Amino acid sequence: MDDRLMTPKQAAERLIVTEKTVLDWLRAGTLKGYKAGKLWRIKERDLEAFLREPVPMREAEEGHDD
Repeated sequence: MDDRLMTPKQAAERLIVTEKTVLDWLRAGTLKGYKAGKLWRIKERDLEAFLREPVPMREAEEGHDD
């Protein structure tokens, strides 16, 4: 796995979601990231782990009861 860092905007483009969604996931701890001051960074391997996680698990962590 690669330890390259990406911005929330780069992660959002890869996940095809908004940057706000990625920031919400980072703040909630659903997506693992690192904060330096006001800036978030996401490791490539953490994004890959997030993508492998079953969707129902992510929704449960976010509090969705759909």
